[in-house]
Amino acid sequence: MSKERARKRAEQRARKRAPRAAGAAATAAPDQHAKASQRKQPQRSAREQRRRRRIWIVAGFWLAANAVIFMLTDTWNARWMGLTITTILVPLIVWLVWDPEGRVDL
Repeated sequence: MSKERARKRAEQRARKRAPRAAGAAATAAPDQHAKASQRKQPQRSAREQRRRRRIWIVAGFWLAANAVIFMLTDTWNARWMGLTITTILVPLIVWLVWDPEGRVDL
């Protein structure tokens, strides 16, 4: 009886050590690749989402203000002055006016 168990254990070890057949390896590789590509992206926190939204809103206001300045002015000096002023003022105005979390007491 112990010889049978020893033989079975030796067969199991040999199966574990034996290289897989080419067909089995070829079918396993695409499955692993598919699983790797289906990994979930890490979810952003609510704070990160608010920060990204705020950045997009600031960028939108900045573009809109520059478009208005570009249409209303004729000289490039005035356009550059408007670009400089909006680059400074738009983020400042958003920071002063918009505080959705109520963290800053002015």
